[in-house]
Formats: sequence, structure tokens, C-alpha cells
Amino acid sequence: MSGSVVIVRLLVWVVLVALIPVRVTAEAPNRHNVDFSGSWELDYQLSDHPSEKIRYLYIQARAQAERAAERAQKSGRYVDPRIFNVQSVVGLGRLTEKIAQATVLTITQEDDHIVISRNDDFALVCDFGEMGWKENAIGIEGCAWDEDQLAFQIALPDGLSVFHQFSIAADRSRINVATTVKVSGVSYPFTLNRVYMPFEPGEGMFECTYTIANQTSCTLSGRNE
Repeated sequence: MSGSVVIVRLLVWVVLVALIPVRVTAEAPNRHNVDFSGSWELDYQLSDHPSEKIRYLYIQARAQAERAAERAQKSGRYVDPRIFNVQSVVGLGRLTEKIAQATVLTITQEDDHIVISRNDDFALVCDFGEMGWKENAIGIEGCAWDEDQLAFQIALPDGLSVFHQFSIAADRSRINVATTVKVSGVSYPFTLNRVYMPFEPGEGMFECTYTIANQTSCTLSGRNE
């Protein structure tokens, strides 16, 4: 199965998952007393730009594939040509962009659980007091504290794994969400970092408009800092 076909099929799974609330469990309590609660909006200036990162990783993957192919040829070893399908990086990058599309996070956190609501996407829910994995009709989900970071993992059919790693600055000025997507048979996972800043609902820092030519275009609003 080609990388492009796999990506298309996985996009269908992403749409199906968005229709099902995700409730996952953690491995350990919040021993660092990290608090993610609040309203957060995307900081476009500090976040990764998907197209630029896709282009950069595509060039890296192509160079790596060329070096690997050259080494294999010299040694006379057989190498499955599918691992050199660097075009999959583009599809994987676009899939990651779709998964990490949320521009607003509304986070409610209590001593025993956290609910991360994402606009135009399903909420992530983690129970701090429970351990293990939870299986539903779509796949398997799990979450855990990694020191002072909160990690979510979603494993779907067709070999798709999605990781969300949440971290927060000590002064609570920013939240970083590192979303990594891996697909079985594709050698290059794709990670997109999205940075969020606190805001009062109704007073967002960015004003965004949508056009067919430029898709979403955002500028700084005129609010006072």
C-alpha cells in the first residue's frame, strides 16, 4: 500500500475519532503540581509554520534516503524502496497539521483529572488517579505524566499513532503542545509545535480571516497589552 493511500485512509480515521469523546488514564499523579487550567489561544508568531517545516523535513528526508540508498548499493544489500518514499513526509505533515489545528484551548483541571477542550476538535480527558489504557471502537488511548509534562497517545488502526506532549512555562506565559504523528511503514515521524498564550475569552490577541487564496490569515488585534 502506498504512503499516499495510507494517509488518505488515516484522514478518515481522524474524522471518525473527532466524533467520539476521548477519555484516557494516567500512569502517575501530578507530583510536580503542574496547572494547565485557563483559556489559551494560539501564538502564531512562536508556533511552527507547517509548510516551512514540511519543506525542511522533506529536504532532510530526501538527503537521508539518498545516503541510505547509496550505502545499500555499495554493500549489495536489499533495501525496501518504500522506506525511501520521502513524499510521505508531505502527507504526514499535512495530516499532523490537521490533527493540531486547534487555535483555542479551554482547560479545566482538578486534583484528580484534566479536561482539555479544543475548538473544532474533540476534548482530551485524563484521570490522574487511574492507570492503564482504555480501548474504544476506534482504537486505544493513554496518557501519563512525564515529569512536569503531560503526554497523550492515541493509537488507531492502519498503524497511525498520535502523541500530544503538553508543557507549560514556569510563569504560565505559554503552553507548548508538541504533536507527533507516526505511521507504520513510514520512516519519518512528523512533529509540529504549537504555542498557546493565556487570554480572556472575547479579547483574543489575533484577528483572523479566511480567504480561498490565502486560507487562514491572522494579524495582531488592536487590544492593549
